[in-house]
Amino acid sequence: NPLSDQELCTILGQVGLCAQDYTDRQVDDSLSGGESKRIEIATVLARKDANLLIFDEPEAGIDLWSFKNLIDVFEKMHEEIQGSIIIISHQERILNIADQVVLLSAGEVKQIGTKEDVLPGLFGMETGCRYFKGGDE
Repeated sequence: NPLSDQELCTILGQVGLCAQDYTDRQVDDSLSGGESKRIEIATVLARKDANLLIFDEPEAGIDLWSFKNLIDVFEKMHEEIQGSIIIISHQERILNIADQVVLLSAGEVKQIGTKEDVLPGLFGMETGCRYFKGGDE
């Protein structure tokens, strides 16, 4: 079912975009990285009947001010959908809203648990990732 203009405006507004600027615009390389990422998220939000939502680094290209709004969108989505949300991210702030954290390193599952279970040991791991102690950057 096509969305009404009001529904489009509401969904785009949730991700910090003004609907008037984007409803007739092509989704192509004329969009900034942050705009593209927000439109990707809005597209998923429009799928109210989805049982599984997957976001790959949704914070990529999003400025710090908008990051808080992104977290709010995920928290609201978590309350409203009947399915599961998988968020692939390197950002600790996103881990804080997770029910479960799956820690992957070198293509292997290293740990699964709540953020309270996983986070304390995370920063002492030799992961080779710049976000964690022991990283190269």
